[in-house]
Amino acid sequence: MGPDSLTRYKAPTTFSTKMDAEGWLSSERRKIELDVWTPPAPAKVREKPTEPVLRDYSERWLAERTLKPRTRSGYAANLRLHINPTLGDVELRYITAQTVRSWYAGLGAETPTRNSHCYSLLHAICETAVEDGLMQTNPCTVRGAMAVKRKRQPIILDVPEVAKLADAMPDHLRASILVAAWAGLRWGETAELRRKDLDPECVTLTVERAITRRDGVSRIDTTKGGEARTVVLPPHIRPDVKDHLERFVGADPNALLFTGGRLGRQMGDRVYREYFDIARKEIGRESLRVHDLRHFAGTQATLAGGSLKEVMARLGHSTVAAAMRYQGLVSGRDMALAEALSLMVEKQMTDAE
Repeated sequence: MGPDSLTRYKAPTTFSTKMDAEGWLSSERRKIELDVWTPPAPAKVREKPTEPVLRDYSERWLAERTLKPRTRSGYAANLRLHINPTLGDVELRYITAQTVRSWYAGLGAETPTRNSHCYSLLHAICETAVEDGLMQTNPCTVRGAMAVKRKRQPIILDVPEVAKLADAMPDHLRASILVAAWAGLRWGETAELRRKDLDPECVTLTVERAITRRDGVSRIDTTKGGEARTVVLPPHIRPDVKDHLERFVGADPNALLFTGGRLGRQMGDRVYREYFDIARKEIGRESLRVHDLRHFAGTQATLAGGSLKEVMARLGHSTVAAAMRYQGLVSGRDMALAEALSLMVEKQMTDAE
């Protein structure tokens, strides 16, 4: 009882020994005698540590990764727009395979590429959570969800059509079609090519940079795979590339190969696509996209006898080991592959006449 003899008070905690309890009681009596006593605080409820929810864990996961700005921005957007609105407030331990299946089904079927990217991101985050001991198993078990299913099939031009497309472009951009189509460059890689990337005879082309654009900002970055590659240009386009260098490219090693409306300025994708739209309509291929030229390159290299690894190395796919990109380029198989491409062109052009 307290000094008022009306209310029973309890100690703020339990004691492991009788001596400790008696010591506390003695201390309380002494406070009463000194008229400084106050009712003891209620027993503290031991709070159970909260389990991490996906939103907090995914933000920490993203912050701890070394990523390119474009990749980081894309991951952040997928988390903000498509993952965390549904799963963000769920504790990791409660995210089950059924939870993931329901979330994935809710993404719909209209954007298969986006869905694949979101699922792959969630899978990677959960895999790390398993390694951290926060989940027993990875709940991302939807079969085939990480495989990108194309909604649109690329348009593969034939050889004469590529020549016509190049001729339909402005003179200072004609060679950009030939280089993109026969060397298999991505748009951002073509836009960042410079004189120093070509050897004096225009036999080899080094691809080590690209223009990337994200959140309204363009920047010079490494290639998508993060590694440089060297591509042997087919002999039949080398005279066109040499002519382009002489007519449209400055002598400075850093001079851009392909420029926008004003010669010497970085070429923006919007300006280029305006020219490309006119050219594709002229050859009757209104649905053609710039990236389809890359598919053309892969198809033609395969037809010319390139092995899977050789074609992937030529196109700069990240799944090919770095050594495959550099060994024997001029004197080895890539030179033979480039020669075969030109021989095939001669035959197709002859057949088309």
